[in-house]
Amino acid sequence: MGLSTFRFFVKENPFDVKAYGCYFSILPELRNAPQDTNNDTMEEQEDLNTLTQDQKINALPPKDTLIFKLLQDLPLKTAEKVLEINPTGTEHLSYLFQKAKNISYSGTYPTESARKEAFFTYKTDGNAVELIKTTDNKLDFQDNFFDYCFTANTIYFWPDPLKYVTESYRVLKPGGKMNLAFVEKNFGGDLPWTQLDFTFYEIDEVKSLFKQSGFANIEVKKMMETIMDQNGKEIIKPFIMVSGQKNI
Repeated sequence: MGLSTFRFFVKENPFDVKAYGCYFSILPELRNAPQDTNNDTMEEQEDLNTLTQDQKINALPPKDTLIFKLLQDLPLKTAEKVLEINPTGTEHLSYLFQKAKNISYSGTYPTESARKEAFFTYKTDGNAVELIKTTDNKLDFQDNFFDYCFTANTIYFWPDPLKYVTESYRVLKPGGKMNLAFVEKNFGGDLPWTQLDFTFYEIDEVKSLFKQSGFANIEVKKMMETIMDQNGKEIIKPFIMVSGQKNI
């Protein structure tokens, strides 16, 4: 089925992470730019190594960016299975694994080079990590397998968004939840550098994808992220998170 997988358990510092890519910024000058915490909107983060597990679950993310805010919204429990579609980095995984004990993480990649880069750059402290290269827009997992599925800033590049969302529904357990974060069309659709590579969507269009795929309890959250441009200037950018639940 075009499946290629790495599973690894490495005893290393979970914060020793080199991201292999960038989260797709709407502004080209923001790509690969540092993304510091916005002190006006985020409380000072405690040293996560000093917190108890219960405190870690509710800890603020280390950065005020889209991917971290998306993860903050996941109410993870012990030993749950989590799927990320088309990760564009690995920096956020340390925060993910701090939210609950014994989480299993799977990330799917559209290219072999991206999967290999993630494998060679991410180091984890004995956590269960599975990196998979998929083909034909398929999620090569059995039905009813994951507790949560999430993806950020990827829908713009999906040749068949309905197929991706439908596949996400299939691999989720009954009661499982999917979170999809994106920048809506009225913010990014008219920018000249996004005309060829990006396909933007309205909120109602994404909600319709969820409904057609079978999701219930569909919710929409309008959120903000803080990123830094190459001159060190903070930019606040809006994004949307649509979530849905698989019927029990």
